[in-house]
Amino acid sequence: MPLTVQGSGVIDPTHFRRVMGQYPTGVVVVTALDAAGTAIGMVVGSFTSVSLDPPLVAFLPDKGSSSWRALRESGDRFCVNVLAAAQEDVCRAVATRKTDKFHDIGWRPSPAGNPIIDGAVAWVDCVTERVHDAGDHDIVVGRVLDLQLGDGEPLLFYRGGYGSFMPHSLAAGDADLLDQLRLIDLARPHMERLAERFGTEVTAIALVRDELVLAAAAGRTELAGSPTRVGQRLPFAAPLGSCYAAHGDDALRERWLATIAEQLTAEQLERLRGVPDLVRSRGYAIALGHSELSNLERVSTLLHERAPEVSPGTLREAMARVADGYNPADPLAPDVELRSLSAPVLTADGAVAFTLTLWGPSESLTPAEVGRYADALLAAAADAGRAIA
Repeated sequence: MPLTVQGSGVIDPTHFRRVMGQYPTGVVVVTALDAAGTAIGMVVGSFTSVSLDPPLVAFLPDKGSSSWRALRESGDRFCVNVLAAAQEDVCRAVATRKTDKFHDIGWRPSPAGNPIIDGAVAWVDCVTERVHDAGDHDIVVGRVLDLQLGDGEPLLFYRGGYGSFMPHSLAAGDADLLDQLRLIDLARPHMERLAERFGTEVTAIALVRDELVLAAAAGRTELAGSPTRVGQRLPFAAPLGSCYAAHGDDALRERWLATIAEQLTAEQLERLRGVPDLVRSRGYAIALGHSELSNLERVSTLLHERAPEVSPGTLREAMARVADGYNPADPLAPDVELRSLSAPVLTADGAVAFTLTLWGPSESLTPAEVGRYADALLAAAADAGRAIA
């Protein structure tokens, strides 16, 4: 039946769906238990966050849906399950089955007793706050009781079909990064090929004033300490950002050391003074060891999220603790934990436009294997440099 809108004539429902279908939405399954303790649920493509304080979310079910009627009759508790990209079969099963929707679909109870679907990338436990009338749909506002992340990428509904979003080209959108992002866009094909070759993540890092900004990423690493590093900012201070120090003047090198000098021993400070020349001669920077560097990333993530238990001082202390794992002058041991390799992407006049960081695997590598990673990174950085020239 056509929709009549004042001042706009008649809107055809099919055209309405087609236009609105240009906006991709996540796919969730809202679950609960009925009076008999049986898992019930419905597929929803209109789920959104509403408020941080208090924490509220909402979904918009069709008033004529029998699944929504069953959920409403089950009580005021429900759980929103964000489906993973590989769970299209779960979505179709829940959407099409009239009864026993969760036959052969694994789940576990949430803290409030609602079904959490196995493999969901996130779940949100709620209690109904209010139900608003909205035409042929209801707007169900839920107060969040508990929530948690899973793994993987979300399932999307777009143009009438299902798909997924893989963050191969995530980018931070800060205004002070616009010039670098324009250049990074030209380098993205080389980043993506390198990430695909080694099955890991390649990160583009820009120097903006006194900060290292993780500006873009391709691929994904199993060593990641957070869903995405993109957007995080770290101080331009030793031992991080040594590729910039390697190609900078004396003033830049002194600034690189000065920020963290108080946290370093005299021996560490003396060694780090020679790191820029070492990195420039090698062509790349190297970071070894997973445990301490993982802790540094954790502290960095918490600081980025403004967690009260960390401060810039906490981060500088964590940086000082890993200083010895960056750019050792000695030959590599027979087996090493390669955390990352970084190489500069140079402009035509030899300045560093940004750096590319190739993240290593969780297992140990031989020096020859590290060399293979380094050669591939240097080739990608050179190709990226030609692309931006």
